[in-house]
Amino acid sequence: MSQGMHVICVTAAGLEDALSGSPFVGRRPEVARIRAAHADSVRTGTQVVCEVVGDPGIGKTRLVHAALDSCAPALPRAVGTCVEAERDIPFHVFRHAFGAPHPARADPGRPTAGAEPDGLPALRPVGPLDVRQFRTYQLARRLLTLAARDGLALVLDDLHWADTSSTGLVTHLLRYPVPAPLLLLLVYRPRQLDTAMPFGPPDAGVPGGRGRERIELGPLSLADTVALYPHDDPAELGRRHDRAAGNPGYLAALDGVGPDGDRDPPSTAGPRLTDRAVATLRAEWAGLSPVDATCLRAAAVCGTPCGVDLLAEVARLPAREVTESAWRLVRRDLLRVVPATARFTFRHPVLRAAVTQDTDPAWRAEAHHRALTVLLARQAPPAERVAQAEHLLGLPHGRPVEPYVDVLCRAAGEIRGDAPELAVRWLRTALHAVRPPAGSPDTRHDVTLLLARITGEMGNLAESRALLREVVPELPVDPTGRRAAAVAQWVRVERLLGNYAEAAAISRRELVGTPTPTAGAYQLATELGAIGILSGHPSPVPGGAPDGEASGIDRAGLLAVRGLAAAHDGEVQIARELLAAGAPIVDALPDRDLRERPDCLLAFGLAELFLERPADATRHLDRGITLVRDAHRDDGLCQLLLGRSQVAYHRGQLGTVIGLTTEAGGIARRIGSRSLLSFALAFEAQATAWRGGPRDDDRAVALARTAVDLANDLDSWSGRTAATALATATLLAGDPATCVEMLTDAGGDSRLTRLQASLRPMWHELLCAAALAAGDLPEAYRRARAALAAADLLGLPGQHAFAESAYGEVLLARGEVLTALPYLRTAADRFRAAGMMLRHSLALVAIARASEAVDQGGPALRARRRAQELAARCGTERVGLRLARPVRALTETALTDREWHIARLASTGVTNRLIGRQLHISPRTVEAHLTRIYRKAGVESRSGLVAWVSRFDDTDR
Repeated sequence: MSQGMHVICVTAAGLEDALSGSPFVGRRPEVARIRAAHADSVRTGTQVVCEVVGDPGIGKTRLVHAALDSCAPALPRAVGTCVEAERDIPFHVFRHAFGAPHPARADPGRPTAGAEPDGLPALRPVGPLDVRQFRTYQLARRLLTLAARDGLALVLDDLHWADTSSTGLVTHLLRYPVPAPLLLLLVYRPRQLDTAMPFGPPDAGVPGGRGRERIELGPLSLADTVALYPHDDPAELGRRHDRAAGNPGYLAALDGVGPDGDRDPPSTAGPRLTDRAVATLRAEWAGLSPVDATCLRAAAVCGTPCGVDLLAEVARLPAREVTESAWRLVRRDLLRVVPATARFTFRHPVLRAAVTQDTDPAWRAEAHHRALTVLLARQAPPAERVAQAEHLLGLPHGRPVEPYVDVLCRAAGEIRGDAPELAVRWLRTALHAVRPPAGSPDTRHDVTLLLARITGEMGNLAESRALLREVVPELPVDPTGRRAAAVAQWVRVERLLGNYAEAAAISRRELVGTPTPTAGAYQLATELGAIGILSGHPSPVPGGAPDGEASGIDRAGLLAVRGLAAAHDGEVQIARELLAAGAPIVDALPDRDLRERPDCLLAFGLAELFLERPADATRHLDRGITLVRDAHRDDGLCQLLLGRSQVAYHRGQLGTVIGLTTEAGGIARRIGSRSLLSFALAFEAQATAWRGGPRDDDRAVALARTAVDLANDLDSWSGRTAATALATATLLAGDPATCVEMLTDAGGDSRLTRLQASLRPMWHELLCAAALAAGDLPEAYRRARAALAAADLLGLPGQHAFAESAYGEVLLARGEVLTALPYLRTAADRFRAAGMMLRHSLALVAIARASEAVDQGGPALRARRRAQELAARCGTERVGLRLARPVRALTETALTDREWHIARLASTGVTNRLIGRQLHISPRTVEAHLTRIYRKAGVESRSGLVAWVSRFDDTDR
């Protein structure tokens, strides 16, 4: 290459910009490079070459002229454009350029006359390089030297359609540069060249200033697109930008296209283009031979990357002929080869959409039918089959719609676990296709039921409920149990929404006259049992023992619900027998069955937890969570997360509880279930209250109050759970009166008969603690004795531990420390055996305080250290606070753990600001705590508080 020549290559990617009069946006680095080349040519008086290459669309021509318009000093401009129809005319691009020269800053669309030479001499095309051809090129070079003596910008556009003579002359100019300030801009699409152009990437080892560098022009950014269409809706413009892949030519083609596209589904047919856009793009395939045009239209029908065999079937042409045609289309850059495959695809989806719209609908319908037939025979992926079926449902063809609807339903069933949103979209398309008068009622029922099932699994309970309400009344009673299964599905949705009364009524009404041995009857009976537990009005689960012919999942589900009901009601031995019968069945079930019916694992896990078997409960609940997560089933995931949080609460894993309930609460809000959200907030409130951080008391009370508000009925399980959570939170926050009120209201009477029987000793223990906090020792004693009696009926170690802990605390309050210690030690041992780490640590706190009170230093120290270790694992501050409390008269027990801590700090002379800094609360909050402390202690000032606290200085160790 001559030393006087510099080459800069600017690569563009896209379709020629079809917008006229629109602003030129972006491309600042590329414009700067062209301007630098222009300045270099003027400064050195030599030829500089810029290649602007790329796919159709990005606006190569607009880039060149925008850059030249911004150059100073301006050069005269000559523009030559190649046309495919003139490829046989020698030097036609040069003839076009100099037949109508353009002065500086001319509009490339309006050539004007100038003082430039009126064209090249008429030259004959020549064969292989010889002396005559070389002399011809030299003559042209001398003419260009004359034309550029005062500077010239020569733009040769669309060189991919150049004739061989023009290509040869360009090659000659690259080898023998014009000795004049000539800026030569070569604009072409490299993928559409019949033969390789003599330019390309820079040679390795050539210095950048002397060689050629290749700068790739990417698509417009979204910001550039917004600047190009400043008045368009940003959201719709963003979607259009994505569909066009930032290509300004395709953005122009999509301008004015609505978001819904045409009657074909948008995902398969692409956006519907305007007639003007189709006419503009039609020029790319207008000159194709009939065979190539048919193959191109067949490729548009196939849509996804397709092989020659499918193209041949759709086009009804021999495979060899289709192969040759496909490669011709590749050379024209209408189709491209998918890397590492033997499949072809369109250059861009917008181009495919244009070809589709330009194809006769009747031909398309037949072609789509042929494509679907082939894909079904090959068992192609669901998305490929559905694409063809969706097209056929949107085109007039005179065939029944049922076969195409069946394709969508089968495909939706295959992907429902991996992509439920896509499955729902397909089923909505199918349901729309079979609305009366199209389609048979049976087909419509099948589609509706499947759509209701998948929408319910996704957590769209409202839509699922509406669909089931519409379709179930139309279903006839049949011995196969199809209607009963659909009703069971409907009842489950109502149950998840908390509509227990309606769900129970539907179940009972349907069970009348329904054959018991059917699968649907078993599901209805299982649902009715679950509704009874949740509503607080349990009733015997209808039907006898599961029939031997029932499926494993039906038997397991019914046994699980019966076991849960027995465990809930305190019938421990019956619950153990039912779980012993059902556990081998559920453990042997395949994941597929349990993924369909995850409530079975939930019932087993909760029943095992109530029987104080947390390891078994964790195994079943974790299996269910894994299965429903993989299947994207929000309906089952929320319940299983709540169940798993209760296992974590049983074990004292407070951080895990809060994490699980937070996730479950988010799902409950998303699916619109107030009852599940109430459960989630109540469980989170309990864990937050026991965590005992500086702000946790207020947060726990607020969460629990919200849970109570969400629970419509305090008789329901969610209502009772919310009430007991509020009782726990208010007691720990220093409000024993509200604790007693909430528990007695939820319990129905002094014996708490409406509360869960298997947890009744725990609730009596909570009331005992409230009585102690209120200074009512006789009531505390009565509650402790009631806890012991209830625990004896159950025979569960953990519940016995609650009762013995309550009795031990009453004895401590009486001052009978030595008598209390055996009860407290027994409670600690039983809490440990039951796996209740938090309660174990609190029992050890009581042992440490009692041992210290009777000067048993060794046991006290061991209990203290072990309690602190367990507290750290639980993530609670309550243990540390309680370890600082004395074992003395009831006057100080009215203070909460946090209030006692603040009282001791204040008695040492620490200011409110320092107390707040230590506890991470505001001085105003400290002052509010001190006001309550003064009232409870019966003092009026800090000096009085110091004297009051000093009575318990034996705990200051």
